[in-house]
Amino acid sequence: MARFLYRLSCAGLLGAQVFFAAGAARVVFHSGLERRVAGDLVGAMLARLDSATLAFTALAALCAVLLGKPRRAVAPLFAGLFAAASAFLITPAIHALRAGGETASPAFRRLHVASLCALGAEMILLIVAIWLAPEPEDRQA
Repeated sequence: MARFLYRLSCAGLLGAQVFFAAGAARVVFHSGLERRVAGDLVGAMLARLDSATLAFTALAALCAVLLGKPRRAVAPLFAGLFAAASAFLITPAIHALRAGGETASPAFRRLHVASLCALGAEMILLIVAIWLAPEPEDRQA
């Protein structure tokens, strides 16, 4: 059961992140909504995605430890750290700049790139976690 939860957590998160980055965010910004409203909507979706990432990477790490494979917890834990940086550092700074009307500033662009890089790093780490997922024969090794 722990192997299944590990894989489900990592694969489900990866799918949600790919959907958000490649689909949802693009659709919202190209939907004809006012730019500020679109930004608020995408920001709200990202906040939920970050929360889910924090929860499910913790679950995956716990499953790896319970399976006796603590090294398999490293990739999900680092993905969770990137989500925490996004949720608690990057996104609040972006919101503060947006509230101040500074969306054309270099600082806003840098933070936006940092947010994209954090999401990309999470996706790469989740791919690694899925690739290295504990197998039944791993328990005996």
